[in-house]
Amino acid sequence: QSMIARVSFLALVASAACFAPSPQPLAASKRFARDSAATSMKLHMQMQTSRRSLLGSASVVAGSILLGQTAAVAPAAAKLDSRLPTPDDLLIYVGAGCFWHVQHEMIVAEQKILGRDGATYTSVAGYAGGTKIGEQSKVCYHNMKSDSDYGQMGHTEVVAVKVPNDRLLFFVEAFLDLFDAKGIRADPQDAGGEYRTALGLPGGMSNDAVEVLKEFAGKKGMKVLPGTGNEADTLRARSIYVYDTTQFPFYAGELYHQYHNDMKEDYGKEYKALRKVAQERGTLALSQCPGDAKLMLSSR
Repeated sequence: QSMIARVSFLALVASAACFAPSPQPLAASKRFARDSAATSMKLHMQMQTSRRSLLGSASVVAGSILLGQTAAVAPAAAKLDSRLPTPDDLLIYVGAGCFWHVQHEMIVAEQKILGRDGATYTSVAGYAGGTKIGEQSKVCYHNMKSDSDYGQMGHTEVVAVKVPNDRLLFFVEAFLDLFDAKGIRADPQDAGGEYRTALGLPGGMSNDAVEVLKEFAGKKGMKVLPGTGNEADTLRARSIYVYDTTQFPFYAGELYHQYHNDMKEDYGKEYKALRKVAQERGTLALSQCPGDAKLMLSSR
């Protein structure tokens, strides 16, 4: 009996459960539990209640159970317990066009799937997938000095997030939700290898989650390929490059790119305020890239 057949069977069982929202985020400490809109804000979390969405989430849970990743039920089936970041979390990264909106969606995923808040979010915008780095291990956004330009070094825009192993497939689902039913990303106007679709996993294509990724990506007409670095854009081919996070590590982007509005959407003051909260926590810092020069001067 094939794995896919078992996933389908378990999906039908799980899809019969009631859909319930994720629990409210919990403050990690008294320091960040103060009356700050940034730590208690409600992001744009439109709960999908269609039969198709329920079946999709249930199938991901079924896949998780088969892969031995979780004994819990899915967000579609019941409330999940909150999971604060720990040293045992996996570092993964996702790319689907401009990293501004992708970071926002990963923050929403952290809140929805893990119950995290402004004191505990781990999503960081940055770069990965290239075979070169600049001096002092720098990878920078496009700049007039051509200093460690990420595009010239073959990288693409991604967002890294730290997730528990037993919630990995939920984030694979959140990643695929960045594309429409035909496998097209939200901002097709941004073209080039710097915007190619990427998924960084420990072990790359050998990660157990890839088999489930292939099944669900296929439903959107998307192909899953091993990432070898410096690839061209994936928009026309509708492909996903899976990178081994050891061979193709993540490089954090400039501070000014973090918690940034999308080109088409303003996420609000509370969202942008999360940048300062992350700086205070020590999870974000000014880079040595030219783009952060103005922020560097203003902080002195």
